[in-house]
Amino acid sequence: MQHTERIKDTITTGNATSTKFSSKGPSKRSLKSQLAQPPYHIFNDDKLSSLSEKTFQEGIKNVAHLLHKRKKIIVLCGAGISVSCGIPDFRSKGGIYDMIDTNDLGLSTPEEIFHFEVFQDDPRPFYKFAGKMLYPNRPHEPSPSHKFLALLEEKKMLLRVYTQNIDGLEEKAGISPKKIVYAHGSLHVSTCLKCGTKVDTEELRDEVLKGNVPYCKKVVGKRRRRGEKTKRTIEIDGNVQVNGNENVEYEPVLCEGVMKPNITFFGEALVDRVRRCLEADQAKADAVIVIGTSLSVAPISKVIKYLRPSIPRILINRAVVIPKHTSGEDEDNDDEDGIDHRDGYLFDAILLGFCDEVTKAVAYVMENNDEGGRKKQKIEASKEKQEPSKNKKRKKIAQASETEKKPFPFQSDDCKALCNDAKTLEAIGPSKNCLLNHPIDRILLFPGAKLEAQKDDDDDVTVYHEVVHCDECHDVIKDIIMKCLNCFDFDLCKKCHKKTASKHFKGKHKFISEK
Repeated sequence: MQHTERIKDTITTGNATSTKFSSKGPSKRSLKSQLAQPPYHIFNDDKLSSLSEKTFQEGIKNVAHLLHKRKKIIVLCGAGISVSCGIPDFRSKGGIYDMIDTNDLGLSTPEEIFHFEVFQDDPRPFYKFAGKMLYPNRPHEPSPSHKFLALLEEKKMLLRVYTQNIDGLEEKAGISPKKIVYAHGSLHVSTCLKCGTKVDTEELRDEVLKGNVPYCKKVVGKRRRRGEKTKRTIEIDGNVQVNGNENVEYEPVLCEGVMKPNITFFGEALVDRVRRCLEADQAKADAVIVIGTSLSVAPISKVIKYLRPSIPRILINRAVVIPKHTSGEDEDNDDEDGIDHRDGYLFDAILLGFCDEVTKAVAYVMENNDEGGRKKQKIEASKEKQEPSKNKKRKKIAQASETEKKPFPFQSDDCKALCNDAKTLEAIGPSKNCLLNHPIDRILLFPGAKLEAQKDDDDDVTVYHEVVHCDECHDVIKDIIMKCLNCFDFDLCKKCHKKTASKHFKGKHKFISEK
């Protein structure tokens, strides 16, 4: 397989400069050195002489360059990539929590509708509300953001998609099922809480749309129909005679357990596949993209810090986010890959705006600047050699004219580099606390970007308390949590830690305590 080697050949378009690449087939040893190395920048100060040259166009091309040659990208995605499909997110105005009538459903907070204990006590509020969520009037179609993830796989750049969404649109966009990890489950299958029987959620449609709780219809036995006479046998002169009704009929006994969609409620442990895949992917991942999620719900919020800090981190979201700090994240690591070169910030590139607007721009640059695009040009060039010389000359002139006139397609007033936008910087104020310590020269703005100042005590902000289960006894841990620093989301209660820690990876893994 041929590889691509970087050469110094640039094209200037307006105020932006993009780097061209040429296929020369370098040795395997040089491949790692060709990748961008930490600390990562989206503006190269060595090449740019002034702030005015730090343009949006230059920034988006360099974000695509950060991903260039990456073959093991991990993507963490949330509800933001499905909003344009007609699926509301949870926390925005007009989102799912905003639509829940707590008084009508008898809930104290909207979030309770997705609490497992509440569902176990009374599943009626969930099913009274969930009809439209489970069975939309028309099927949802993938968004450009979903198709961007499929593009990464098509280019053999994708290692895994960890999605917090339950709509299944990643697979519908064409991503291989083995590449997708549904961190919070899927709506397509439902399971009986009593016997564990799994059914297609579509089979429950009629009951759910009526607002009823669906129950398991698995046959677990049989019983005599009510009202039937009991058979009696008596022996007269050695002959057996039957008194009563000889045609006794039986009716099936159904399980009748409550059916629950296979989505992870608050208070439930994640499926084992999440941990298995993350532990397998940690050493392989060469970049991470966080897209359309606030990273507010554990344990997916911990993934960004679980992965090696030496790989590029890119955020695509409407607002800057940062996950809650947890114990053990600042543990010393002597490994070169464990050194974090970032000075107090989390993401190397922050692309703020509607996810679809951002992903379309990144996809455009990737498609028009990568090796695949050059191969296509070579094929077209070979075809031109077979044309008559007069037609060939005419076509070249037309193509050159078209290239000169073709503008960069993402040049609206809402597309800009924050460091070069004095008006926006003045509006957000000198504290810039909405940027969460991220330098302004790492931020690009797209339509839909939100840069409102963060409030320290906002009554509208929901605080989520993580419910932790012991991975040995599976009980909820109510006091001290013993966390494994080497595994992803492996927790033990104090009692199980005494018994299990020495056996867990032969005692080589380190545990810390957390309240």
